[in-house]
Amino acid sequence: AYGVPAFPVDTHIHRLAQRWKLTPLAASVERTERDLKRVFPEAHWNALHLRIIFYGREYCTARGCDGTACEICRTLFPDRRRAVKVRKS
Repeated sequence: AYGVPAFPVDTHIHRLAQRWKLTPLAASVERTERDLKRVFPEAHWNALHLRIIFYGREYCTARGCDGTACEICRTLFPDRRRAVKVRKS
């Protein structure tokens, strides 16, 4: 807000950061935020938040990623043959 760089982490960002191995699976939201801030330049934080959310909705959904629609998952997991389903806790 007000032009101040921020990287808000909601459930979508948290899930995708874990799926893409940008933060550990057992990480808290605060840990995920710190990890993402270390990876991405501060100048991109505000816009990147929305880009990740929209990318996840389109290609790497909450129900699971089949590894064929998501370029990031295809790159990270080239041997994946079937969808990875996310269990609700």
